[in-house]
Amino acid sequence: KAMKITTLYFSATYTTKRVVEAVAANLSNEVVAYDITNDSSTDEVAIPSDELLVVGVPVYAGRVPAMAVERLRRFRGNNTPAVAVAVYGNRHYDDAVLELHDIVSEGGFRTVAAGAFIAQHSIFPKVGASRPDADDFADIKAFAKRVSELLTGNFGEISLPGNRPYKVPGGIPIWPTASRRCTACGLCARLCPTGAIDPASPKGVDKTRCIKCGRCVAVCPTKSRRFYGIKYSLAAARFNSTFTTRRANEVWYAEGK
Repeated sequence: KAMKITTLYFSATYTTKRVVEAVAANLSNEVVAYDITNDSSTDEVAIPSDELLVVGVPVYAGRVPAMAVERLRRFRGNNTPAVAVAVYGNRHYDDAVLELHDIVSEGGFRTVAAGAFIAQHSIFPKVGASRPDADDFADIKAFAKRVSELLTGNFGEISLPGNRPYKVPGGIPIWPTASRRCTACGLCARLCPTGAIDPASPKGVDKTRCIKCGRCVAVCPTKSRRFYGIKYSLAAARFNSTFTTRRANEVWYAEGK
């Protein structure tokens, strides 16, 4: 009998979605997916103990995005096994893996394994460029194989890096806007998770709502929407020179019993 898997992800630039789907595909072909990037539903979803949750989030300034935390809380387990996946842009995951584990634990899930996987950075795309690549997907396959083995027996607690209380997320005062190539098609406004783009005037952005997730940059059909400006150029130069060294994916497993 095939294992039933629920995938659950917040994925503004679609990379976390790809990683979560790859983990799930290496475990089962019976998958139900929940994309909570634009889903503000408050209906509770119960996932029984004989299924598996594969949950993924991007890392924003070393944390799980606040919007994702809110949306993850409506998924409830019954001592249901879970795989926690954090996807980050080659800088560091800081407290995000631990925070994600804590969220699913509070929701009634048991973390059987966790992974921090690298992807192209959503604000500084030269960092982690073209990742996840073939080597990353090989790591994901090996990770899923070990998860499958653990699920056949009993497993105990998992030990994860990070700190409680979690770090206070910082940020750079930069926001994505459109160039003259913008055709005002409104796709970015329709797909923005926070409603930070006015459909009637989509070239700008509401800085009080924007979480710099990169969704508008990823979906723009004319590639006009980007992070621009002197502050961005200076920040990019520093970030690119500091974080270009390729980092390895990291994985953790619960202790077998």
